[in-house]
Amino acid sequence: MGRLVFGLLLFVYTAFSGGVLSAKTILTVESADGNVRVAMTLEDLQHLTQTEIKTSNEFVDGVKSFRGPLARLVLLQCKGGTPETLTLTAANDYQIKVQAKEFFDYDVILALSMDGVLLSSRDKGPIWVIYPMSQHAELRDPVFNARLIWQLNKMDCR
Repeated sequence: MGRLVFGLLLFVYTAFSGGVLSAKTILTVESADGNVRVAMTLEDLQHLTQTEIKTSNEFVDGVKSFRGPLARLVLLQCKGGTPETLTLTAANDYQIKVQAKEFFDYDVILALSMDGVLLSSRDKGPIWVIYPMSQHAELRDPVFNARLIWQLNKMDCR
């Protein structure tokens, strides 16, 4: 019975979302004009060039090795050009506005793994926005700690 209900809910969700999202979608990127939604799977994100950052932050003990695509590469999925600001949303609906310029000024990544282990939803995954805080003193500010959004599931370029 549970699979039937899940299948029905997935069908309804897909039907009302225009068929853009799938059960494997972990990140959506909303375009600047609001008409285009790019659905990205873990595999899509893993096919982008991966960058490793060794850094610490207030949510981990010591320096950790994070790996994932540069946020600016994903930001380029925003149709209609790169916005000045964008809204990042987590699975729990936590939202934060960031200046898109930061993604070009710093090697901010959408971390998919930490110390070689894929991030799970129980461990701030599957996507955790990571700034290279250990490499840039100006990023060790509480303002940037609030931008280390975990369980990221949406980038809104509007």
